[in-house]
Amino acid sequence: MSAGKPSLLIHGNCQADHLARIARHLPDLREVFTIKSIETQRVTPEDWDTRYDEAFFADVRVVWNQAETGEPNEHRRMLASRLPAGCRIVNFPPLILLCLWPFSGSDPRVATAGDYVYPWPDSVAASLDPAVTGEDLPDDALYDRYMAMTRERMPDLDRRLRLDATRARAVEALSDFGVWDWIEAHFRTAKLFHTATHLTAPAFGYLMHHLLARTDGLTSAAIARAQRDAAFLMRGNDGQDVETVPIHPLIAERMGLTWYDPLGRHKWRSHLWTHREYILKYIRWEPFMP
Repeated sequence: MSAGKPSLLIHGNCQADHLARIARHLPDLREVFTIKSIETQRVTPEDWDTRYDEAFFADVRVVWNQAETGEPNEHRRMLASRLPAGCRIVNFPPLILLCLWPFSGSDPRVATAGDYVYPWPDSVAASLDPAVTGEDLPDDALYDRYMAMTRERMPDLDRRLRLDATRARAVEALSDFGVWDWIEAHFRTAKLFHTATHLTAPAFGYLMHHLLARTDGLTSAAIARAQRDAAFLMRGNDGQDVETVPIHPLIAERMGLTWYDPLGRHKWRSHLWTHREYILKYIRWEPFMP
């Protein structure tokens, strides 16, 4: 690490943390900046006196800051108070698409399981837990019941998409560039999300392109090289793919997802499961090898 090298701070949720991982692999960015990151959901009050004290922020010159609506919480107020005067802040929006997983909702097992097995709730699947229903149905009958219930309870997906757009536009108003037009133009023809908030490589490529273009301290040639390198890196990974929640086949059909394979397998830790396999395991809350 070069003496006196300024820092680029990347701040936000797990999307920001993944952006920091990509940034650390870009030579033109590392040549100019030390890359630092703060993942919001992992910060504790004690961290502001230890990991993120005044010395941590002293050399910060550029911040890639994930914007959010509403009143700033105590964490964000602390961040704002620690940033050096005059540092360049590039606000970027989170990418969120809830409409493809409309049955995300309450599952009491998530709250009580400790090191829970399936952190992305499915309220319909949860209601079919044999411990709740008292029925231990065979696989085919159980999956058929799930499909019948979700078909009956399927919401207006176009309305859900409009709600996603409204939320996205609200946070875009606080950001230096938008994401919703790009999401709406591409989510039917390319997989952009592993879950409602976990992104694939194309989505990270889009964010990196726009963040690099707005980063003070880089020459235009360095920006172009870094954008090229980021695009190349995106060919060799699939983003936040540790846990992929399979999309319901009927939702894929109704939303016109041309990339979707109803028999496709989806990565879950070290496993590859079909939608049927995932749902059956989720209903029964089956443990698995990581």
